[in-house]
Amino acid sequence: MEKCATDRGRRKRPHHGASRLALCGLALLVACAAPKPQGPLLLHPVPPAADNYALVQGAIVFTGPEFVVSARPWDYRLVAQEFARSGEASPFGKGEEATGRFLFLRVRLENRSSRALVFNPMRAELLPEGKAPLVPLENSDLAIFMGEDLIGSEARAKAFRRTSFDLTATVRPGETLERYLVFPAPEEAPKVMTLTLDELWLGSTSFDLRFGFEAYPGAAR
Repeated sequence: MEKCATDRGRRKRPHHGASRLALCGLALLVACAAPKPQGPLLLHPVPPAADNYALVQGAIVFTGPEFVVSARPWDYRLVAQEFARSGEASPFGKGEEATGRFLFLRVRLENRSSRALVFNPMRAELLPEGKAPLVPLENSDLAIFMGEDLIGSEARAKAFRRTSFDLTATVRPGETLERYLVFPAPEEAPKVMTLTLDELWLGSTSFDLRFGFEAYPGAAR
């Protein structure tokens, strides 16, 4: 069943091949090349009005039939500090200035059922109001700004897989999985951004989830 759910998600979204890598790569290259960054973009949750959603301690929480999904904006400075404390090579660059080029959402999947909960990050998008959607970074995207440092690239790729959603994730019954969804920050700060998680599968049933956030430009780095 898990394989079927994953295959269906990928067939329905053909743009996540070469075109997806090109879009994400372009966003990363623009972010890296900008001579005077305007400052990091910070997200704040919008209190949800839809049924089954709630705002709980800074996170938007969806409670479904026997599973719970939460999405919490995560400060880029906390991400930089996390890697600085661990001594692990950061996949997002060294220090707060580099990490501030990205948007981090901490997504938590809790499976309370007797069936598998399957999440394909290739079915996620961050939609800036009035702009083209942003797609999550994948491990393969890191090569765009790692250069020819092969040893460093391997270490950063390992760190990315440990901390961030990359491939399809299966949460077994009674288990919980929590990682980052990472997006390249847009050049301009939109007023509202919506995280979409499409075709989250619980057994043979799929769910499309929506989480709203307000966006604010931070202080210049």
